[in-house]
Amino acid sequence: MGDLTDCFRAPNAAAVVQSLKKTDGGSPLHAEPPVFDGVDAKRVDPVVVLGQLVTAIRRTEWRVDLVEQTAVWPTSREPGPDGPEFDDDPWATGPWVSELHPLVRDTLAGVRD
Repeated sequence: MGDLTDCFRAPNAAAVVQSLKKTDGGSPLHAEPPVFDGVDAKRVDPVVVLGQLVTAIRRTEWRVDLVEQTAVWPTSREPGPDGPEFDDDPWATGPWVSELHPLVRDTLAGVRD
């Protein structure tokens, strides 16, 4: 099936959490009406694919830590290196939402049509 990734623009992390609580973790893009402006980006994971795009735009070398992210959802504490303790832990099942570093936003926003 592949990774299903939604990229959206939100005013802040609190607005994202509020939206996900209202929809029981459903995508804000697929709510009726959509909560945030964005796109379905199947298989565009932030670390590798988006990182490679940012690298190409900036004409730099790719590295695994290029696209910094801050976890927004789930709101519970992230599990340690052994992973989630239970199979139904939201960190095991998803969805997962991360806020991308402003470097990524500014790089993509700076691309000319």
